[in-house]
Amino acid sequence: MQMEPTMSPEENLNSTENQGEEKTPSVEENISSPEKEEEVKPDEVEVKPAQTSQEEEEKVETKIEAAFTINLDELALEEYPAVMDKILKSDQWMKLGTQVREIQASFEKKFQKEVQEKKETFIAEGGNEIDFYFAPEYKKNFSFALREYKNKKGQHFKEIEANQKANLSRKKEIIEEIKQLIDQSEHNSTSYKQFKNLQEAFHATGQVPRAESNNIWQTYKFHVERFYDFLHLNRDLREADFKHNYTEKLKIIERAEELAKQTDVIASMRELNNLHRLWKNDLGPVAHEHREDLWNRFQAATKAIHHLKNEYNKNIDSIQEDNLAIKNGVLNEIKELLENKPENHNAWQNAIKKVNTLKEKFHAVGRVPKNENKRLWNSFRELSRQFNQEKNHFYKQQKTEEKAFVDAKRALIDEVKAILDDPNYRDHINRMKAIQNDWKKTGRISRRLSNKLWEEFKALTNLYFDRIKNKVEALSAEDQAKLASQTNFVEQVLKTEAPTTPKKLETFINEQVEQWQGLNPEASSPAQRKLMQHLVGLWDASSLSAKEKASQKFATQLSLIKNDAEALNKEHASQKKKIDEIATELIQLQNNLQFFSNSSSDNPVVVEVNNKIELLSNQKEALSEKANAIKSFIRSLKKQEEADAVEDAEENEDE
Repeated sequence: MQMEPTMSPEENLNSTENQGEEKTPSVEENISSPEKEEEVKPDEVEVKPAQTSQEEEEKVETKIEAAFTINLDELALEEYPAVMDKILKSDQWMKLGTQVREIQASFEKKFQKEVQEKKETFIAEGGNEIDFYFAPEYKKNFSFALREYKNKKGQHFKEIEANQKANLSRKKEIIEEIKQLIDQSEHNSTSYKQFKNLQEAFHATGQVPRAESNNIWQTYKFHVERFYDFLHLNRDLREADFKHNYTEKLKIIERAEELAKQTDVIASMRELNNLHRLWKNDLGPVAHEHREDLWNRFQAATKAIHHLKNEYNKNIDSIQEDNLAIKNGVLNEIKELLENKPENHNAWQNAIKKVNTLKEKFHAVGRVPKNENKRLWNSFRELSRQFNQEKNHFYKQQKTEEKAFVDAKRALIDEVKAILDDPNYRDHINRMKAIQNDWKKTGRISRRLSNKLWEEFKALTNLYFDRIKNKVEALSAEDQAKLASQTNFVEQVLKTEAPTTPKKLETFINEQVEQWQGLNPEASSPAQRKLMQHLVGLWDASSLSAKEKASQKFATQLSLIKNDAEALNKEHASQKKKIDEIATELIQLQNNLQFFSNSSSDNPVVVEVNNKIELLSNQKEALSEKANAIKSFIRSLKKQEEADAVEDAEENEDE
């Protein structure tokens, strides 16, 4: 529902001295006039639309800005057109005027510097200054994008103007329909319903041109009053209408009385205006015997809220000065963090938490002196930008370093695998010890990846030293023959061309697994690892979907270790650990979404977080299925062992 004429927040919350003579009285002016309620007119009190507070507007702007945070200092001239294209395609483009101006200023500054450098080079190489010409493609593209933005903005305002004119025409039509209702010879329940529908249509129609706003409102109000004067409802309808209006006005009064007890005066004043709008526009009269009592209660609550507002205004200077001191303190704390930048991941995480807390504190603080507001807000945005820039620089550097550390760890793992596959692995014992020391010297990486690589590395090194300890090289002739047959089998499988049709491939793999199990291999032997890697990889060439391939790969992996309790338990523990890690990450992401509870669903940041939540949820579900499948194998294996034990016991008894 909309009302004309609209007013600014300051007009809405402060005095009425600037209102024109033709405007109806304000809330404050009407609280001393209870007799107006008895006139049963829809305009006892002039109310204004609710306005968002300065703090709320700043929060919205911060969220929009967060989605379009760009480090202009590091942006190359060739990248500016793409940035403008991103803004043009955004549904928030109209709210990014500040960013566009900053981008344009940054581009012009860099471009002028580039032009000057090119010109100096041209002259230094013997060229004549008058012949110098420099018009790169990125300059043309950026200018074009900037023109597109300005044209789009101009078209937007043209559409607003056209819509306002259309709204004006519609409101005039509604007024004419009300006039026709007034001119009817009889007024009954049907005409009353028509009138209420026309009222709803009038208020639902959007804004009109500012120059016509007051005139159309006054005209509408005049004819509404005339309708009430000419309306003659039958007794039953009138009583029903009175009862409904009485109930709804009681609700308004009770809410106003609650507002009079609250400490947030500004919020109370905004909601009070809404309550007066409901009283005025949405509700008709009540029975005569209740009119004065209801109005007096509403008037008393209104007076109480205005008293709080007046007290607030008396102390507003000192309150705003206190708020100014708090906000300056927040800015100083952020400055200190920037001056003493964190040097590691944990320190940065603590700094991020502290800055987020400081930002919340900054937004939570009330108004400050008007002449300080712009400076504070600009400083806050600049410090936030600097902090994000430093944070992003650190983690970008960390990511580069982490990749090198990960590559180093993987190289060590590959070296251990090669040693294990070497028949003369015992000769590498000193190198294995050196590899363990090298592992410790590699830099820090993310915990999840670190744990994953460490588990793999530890298993391989443990296998190596277990072999050394158990003197595996001292094999009998029979064991050597067994090992040779296993090695030959794996080599033969590697040479065999496997089918790619899913059903035929599954049959082929099952046959190889069955033959392999008949050779009684060690679950953790190099030969089995090699076979598993090959068989699992065969699914990549199949026509299955990615999800189906993953499922078949896992099934193949399980088929090779299904008779090894230790391997199954280890794999089950690995899956459970991954599930717990994802669950922790999901909780964090869902908590992060709470900071965007008032954002639209198409906010880029919200979309990104929701997409990540969906991806991780799917991963968690897939891992849970794997864990359950492994658990089922473990149960089957345990039951078989128990059955075997019972059978052995029975055989012993027979003997």
